[in-house]
Amino acid sequence: MATTTTRANTLALELDGQAAGSLRSVQPASLRVEAAGGSGAEPQMVLRAGVRVVLGEMAAEVDLVEPGPLLAWLQDTLAGKFSTHAGAVVVADFNREQRRRISFNGAWLTAVAWPVLDAAQPRGTFTLGLRWLAEQVDDAPASGKLKTLAPGRRKAMMTGNFRVLGLPFGGAAVVRVALPAVSLPWTADTIGVVREPQLHVGQRRLGDLVLNIGARDADAARKWARQLVADGRVDANEGLALQVEMLDATLKNVLATIRLDTCMLRGLDEDPLGSAAERAPGLALRFAVDGLALKVV
Repeated sequence: MATTTTRANTLALELDGQAAGSLRSVQPASLRVEAAGGSGAEPQMVLRAGVRVVLGEMAAEVDLVEPGPLLAWLQDTLAGKFSTHAGAVVVADFNREQRRRISFNGAWLTAVAWPVLDAAQPRGTFTLGLRWLAEQVDDAPASGKLKTLAPGRRKAMMTGNFRVLGLPFGGAAVVRVALPAVSLPWTADTIGVVREPQLHVGQRRLGDLVLNIGARDADAARKWARQLVADGRVDANEGLALQVEMLDATLKNVLATIRLDTCMLRGLDEDPLGSAAERAPGLALRFAVDGLALKVV
């Protein structure tokens, strides 16, 4: 009879020798070995004696709570500063003794996924999905206690505690926010047979911002959108400067702000109308976003 052993792990991230915080989950980098000259681009390619060693992205989920090296890395990436970092993912036991250490070098963030902010889900935790690509990944000796950030007084941010500022018709009835996903595509320069391919980070790409408006302000939002496109176009000077504030449980104190620059209307979608609907219909506004910045207070 097969025996399955289970144990609780503590996951943590280190960046440039400093503790960067706890992680909810981690996906280690995949590894593939292919014959050199094979077709298809891969995230990370290193030529070794006629074969291509392919390293995939690493991924992690993290609750954004305290300022530190990870927040600084994220802020730099959002600002277009694509510096690389060395670090490690550390697996520790319940006594915080290190059991495994996955080190990486030359890493940069390749994607950031935000949690959906939903007023109907007030107890959801503000958990970020991060992906990064590294030039080198390997297991390193693990020993000693886990490094930790200095304890802070800040509680975890909840995805239901937010407000939106900057809408021309008022943001009090924004009931749901899907923030723009962030991706940083890369390109590989593989010219030549002897030298190893060099990776280059491309231009940062931002997905759409989607705001769901409740029934109370749906008429005002619909009127604004239709007036905006009445002449058949949307000019650059008609973009909105929006800001999402994450609040504490009292809904009075700001814990973090997400600035969204030059938000250009891309579409409006209304909820279905029905005679037996349980709630009044609202609508969703979709925006293209030119810039994104995060500040933790």
